[in-house]
Amino acid sequence: MSGRTARTDALILAGGRSSRMQGTAKPTALVDGVTLVDRVLDATSFCTVTVVVGPDDVTADPPGPRRVRRTREDPPFGGPVRALSAGLAITVGDGDGPRDDDVVLALSADLPYITEPALRLLVRELLRDNTVGAVFGTDSTGRTQYLVGAWRRDALVRGVTAALERCPADAERGPSIRDALPDVVGTVALTGIDDVDTPTALAAARTASRRPSVEVARLLVGSRLTAIAPRTASLAESLGGTLAEPLIAARPFPSFVTSAMDGYAVRGDGPWHVDHAVVVAGATDDVVLDTGHAVRIATGAAVPAGAGVVRDEFVLLDDDGLLHRSDGAPVRDDARSIAEDWDSGSELAPAGTVISPAVVSAALSAGVSRASTRPAPTVRLVLTGDEIGDDTAPVAGRIRDTIGPVMPTYLRSCGFSLADVAHCADTDDAFDAAIHGGADSAPPDVVVIIGATGGGAADRLDDALRRAGAHRVVDGLACRPGGSASVSELPDHRVVLGVPGNPYAAVTTVMLLGPAIAAALTGQSVPIPLTGTLAAEVDAGDVTRALPASYLGAGTWRCESSVRTAHLAALVGRDGIAVVTAGRTPGAPVEIVPLPQR
Repeated sequence: MSGRTARTDALILAGGRSSRMQGTAKPTALVDGVTLVDRVLDATSFCTVTVVVGPDDVTADPPGPRRVRRTREDPPFGGPVRALSAGLAITVGDGDGPRDDDVVLALSADLPYITEPALRLLVRELLRDNTVGAVFGTDSTGRTQYLVGAWRRDALVRGVTAALERCPADAERGPSIRDALPDVVGTVALTGIDDVDTPTALAAARTASRRPSVEVARLLVGSRLTAIAPRTASLAESLGGTLAEPLIAARPFPSFVTSAMDGYAVRGDGPWHVDHAVVVAGATDDVVLDTGHAVRIATGAAVPAGAGVVRDEFVLLDDDGLLHRSDGAPVRDDARSIAEDWDSGSELAPAGTVISPAVVSAALSAGVSRASTRPAPTVRLVLTGDEIGDDTAPVAGRIRDTIGPVMPTYLRSCGFSLADVAHCADTDDAFDAAIHGGADSAPPDVVVIIGATGGGAADRLDDALRRAGAHRVVDGLACRPGGSASVSELPDHRVVLGVPGNPYAAVTTVMLLGPAIAAALTGQSVPIPLTGTLAAEVDAGDVTRALPASYLGAGTWRCESSVRTAHLAALVGRDGIAVVTAGRTPGAPVEIVPLPQR
């Protein structure tokens, strides 16, 4: 690993004519109260330099210390390659100075669902493969979006320069971005990168919160919810959370020259006289080895200065006690050099990485025990309804609570940390208290309310959310069950997830939307759904349906054609939930949401 973390700059192209938009300038079009260009600008907040290439008034300076550079392609409306050339010129003298192996994001200004984690993922995929010059996102239709791309700076400079040299200088429209592509490119499937090209697409983005599909609901959650504020914490105590900033090594690994195997530390070409000392792991005494001498050494021990290591199976002792390299043995040094795995300052994991046991262990190896993190979101589970109780044999009109004891398992599988479980009576005061919590404890990041979502006579959630000043991110779901589900953000950025009261509907909705909410609050990209093939076709009719499914092997699933929602018997022995979309082509893959089994 390099000792220098690659710098990332961003070029946002906002100077097009928006010719298909019937007079609406795409960059300044409002969606959910935010212009499209500002949505993209927010997603590039991690970049060293961000340049908006377009008219001066296309966006305002963002709040805080961050500044946005502006420029314009020459001539105006001269096309994306000329815009990229103008943007690159602005970045050259900024910051600590870019290098050829740094990263440049090339982005359009019309991405209503784009998120920072998605762009970080794009950068990460580029840095993983040294053979590619650029990596582009593919959208929900499988189309490659060439203006959602991460480029190596030298590849972008070469491509732009070559494309412009082949284009007449007086051409009104410059070359296509495809003319600038490097020889080797990669793609990665990204959620939230569908662009806005027509008034119909813009209208759809503006009304997306009202009964969206499951896919769009997740995009809204990922792009509209506010991530939990970072905190500096012990990584060992933050398992299940995410890194708020890249994990940077504080020390090299190895930090001293160490033996990779049991064998002999040797100095010179050999044969070697074997000294009586033995160097073991953990020993701190300096061992001085003369030329032509060897000493036994253990795996992990510090190698004497000037020596190399020959492993046991590659040497033999002669009758005179001299150590020789065996005939045919490879001539190599089995010592591990300082910083062989990584150097100080190397990036070990990007922001948004889930803090797993492996992350904690690697961090400790790199001399890092505390880091900027976002913890797993805390959640309060609220059960509503005066009819709900714990009686083992409830009287007529009462219902035993069969979801409260098990819903915590489903919530934890989504990435939440359970704070408490509460019952909410059917009164306005009780609902207000359920949302805001008491003064004796910190409010949870998420409140999951089961029931009271249908708009009936006893359903008080909508009124409580209005009193709380909540902003509705998802208002209903185009899925059965789950049609009355909602996701709302409170003024303090906490989240309220309302799910239907029937047990199957409640579990299904939590499993469909919960992972996306947890990801958004911890700075991760929206998870890419798992898919499978149905062994027998199921007709969803005119609405998407979430149905119990069992795994048959080889990527094939058996899906139930109907389900009763008043209990969880339909999930007994099932491995997942199949999301069978309305109008699906027979034989097409379906999304599978895995179910926790314990």
